[in-house]
Amino acid sequence: MSNNLTLELPNFEGPLDLLLHLIKSQKIDIYDIPIAQITSQYLSYLHQMQKLNLKIAGEYFVMSSMLLRIKSQSLLPQNDFTDDEQIEDDPRDELVQQLVQYSVFKKISAYFKERNDQVPITAAKEESVPETKKVQPLPLGQVTPTELANTFIVILQRLKIRQPDIVSVDVNETPITDMIEFLRQRLKKRHHISFFVCCDKLRNVSDVIGLFLALLELCKKQEIKVEQARTFGDLELESIDHDGK
Repeated sequence: MSNNLTLELPNFEGPLDLLLHLIKSQKIDIYDIPIAQITSQYLSYLHQMQKLNLKIAGEYFVMSSMLLRIKSQSLLPQNDFTDDEQIEDDPRDELVQQLVQYSVFKKISAYFKERNDQVPITAAKEESVPETKKVQPLPLGQVTPTELANTFIVILQRLKIRQPDIVSVDVNETPITDMIEFLRQRLKKRHHISFFVCCDKLRNVSDVIGLFLALLELCKKQEIKVEQARTFGDLELESIDHDGK
């Protein structure tokens, strides 16, 4: 094959890019590079760039010296003093490894570029809310603490309607007979007693309910009379004598 090569290409991204193009354009096996042919074509390309007074990066000349070194090593006669079984390293291995790695990264770069071109162009835009409708801080002193408290109460009520509280109460029932006896014993000590004071001695709500039922039962039996000075106020219990007083 002729070593002459006509290049009508844009600038390459580096010496490896140029070498990879030379290999692919001539369908050369990257693992079996004819180093003499590739070196000649590579130097020819640099010579053309020099003729055109183009600025050549120093890495191109580094690669040319590497190619010349590999070419000279391949032309040297083999050492007759080495064993036949010993296999010497191929001077092209380092170059092949660099070309394979560069080829892989170039394919990855092309893939990401294609993906980027397929993604539609997007642009961020600030919210278009008129200044008059934006939430503005209220002037100091315009809302009183009472108004804030009332508003908060309304919010809590609405929340409670949407999410009602569910409470379970464990009731440990005390027999009413025990509560009746409890009231009788208290009334024996004192002729007048307070219902609220009696409740202070109890342990739970079920006992309070039992005490109230015992109160009603004693009223039914006309053993006590109950008075209440005001609505939701305390209950005053008074024992009734046998003569009805």
